[in-house]
Amino acid sequence: MKILNLHGFMGEADNKNCRALRSSVPEEDIISPELKYKEIAPDKLLDQLAAMIDTDDVLFVGQSLGGWYADKLSRRFKRPCILTNPCYFPHDLKLITESGIKEEFVEMYRALSESGCNDRAYTLCSDHDMILPDNYGACCTHSHMVTRVQGSHSTIQDLDVHLSAMLTEINSDRLLMFTGRGAAFADEHNSAFFAQNNELVLIDCPATAYQKIKKMNWQQYDNIYILITHTHGDHCGGVGTMLQHVWFVSGMKKKVTIVAPSGEVRDDLLMLLTRIEGCEREWFDIITADELKKDWFRTAVPTTHVKPLEGRCFGYQLEIQGKNAIYTGDTATLDPFIPLLENGSFLYTEAAYYKSGVHLYLADTMPELIRLTENGIRVYLMHLDAEAEIRNMVKDTPLRLAELI
Repeated sequence: MKILNLHGFMGEADNKNCRALRSSVPEEDIISPELKYKEIAPDKLLDQLAAMIDTDDVLFVGQSLGGWYADKLSRRFKRPCILTNPCYFPHDLKLITESGIKEEFVEMYRALSESGCNDRAYTLCSDHDMILPDNYGACCTHSHMVTRVQGSHSTIQDLDVHLSAMLTEINSDRLLMFTGRGAAFADEHNSAFFAQNNELVLIDCPATAYQKIKKMNWQQYDNIYILITHTHGDHCGGVGTMLQHVWFVSGMKKKVTIVAPSGEVRDDLLMLLTRIEGCEREWFDIITADELKKDWFRTAVPTTHVKPLEGRCFGYQLEIQGKNAIYTGDTATLDPFIPLLENGSFLYTEAAYYKSGVHLYLADTMPELIRLTENGIRVYLMHLDAEAEIRNMVKDTPLRLAELI
């Protein structure tokens, strides 16, 4: 992972964040440029910083005004950022506005400043920040995760420890990445993926997921697997197109392996892919979960969803980077998954704002999910039918929304 570190308004390239990062990250992976805030317009400086990015695996770190830029770049590139006492509203800070900076720059900061939350932002906010004394509320509004720390605006106690913890937190949140986390009527349907041992593993592949996966560098992987939870269109509607894309774009050298959770689901998928989608059998392999022998795979977990698919709906137990990861798929109950959870596990569970009887109703399951976090289990919510409402429900709880690519 490359890190682009951005210092504050009166700071320098080799700032405290940069020095603290060296305890966790190889120095050659840290880019920390000298920033001429008073000489370069904000939009031009953003473009210059963006031009420094030559990899998809990048993390932005920013202190004070550098945090404003790191947040903007995080949103643009859809990558995480760590912010230390970020200045979200430079146009309101006298330290900047009375520094002799051009008025047009100040007005540009005003026009470009964000008002919404950045799901990829992790923020350290000092308890004795005299430059931005009321910054905690703004941090909570704009950031996915905010940690109160001891220190002043430019000096945070045990900064290296806090940054290391943030890096660990980011890696944990990205154990499973999601191309979408919405339910059937959302714009982006629920689908997750991870890479291990140079293999790309997708969990379900709706059409909206295919549109994102095809733009990834999927050709770098030795093998591609798609684990199917059930055959609803918002979970497997893009599988046929994905098979064709991989086969033909690779010059008929790669094929996808479809993993069905059971023999019945395998037969259903074969009919869907060959008789309805018109896929040729040479384009793909298809096996059942009990035939899959991979170190990242543990078992398919039968669950209850809709009556017409009774006995054909599953979740999965996986081992990703040595972590026990439970993925519920669409389910009306947590019961089959609870025995698989232990301290240190990751639970990816659907959460519904509206009560239907076939999805997990968050109002009822939220107390149990919070209890799980108290037992050392990280809980991520997916397949969201009303994201804004669910986000509001879990605010100030340890429950998190699944991480989007």
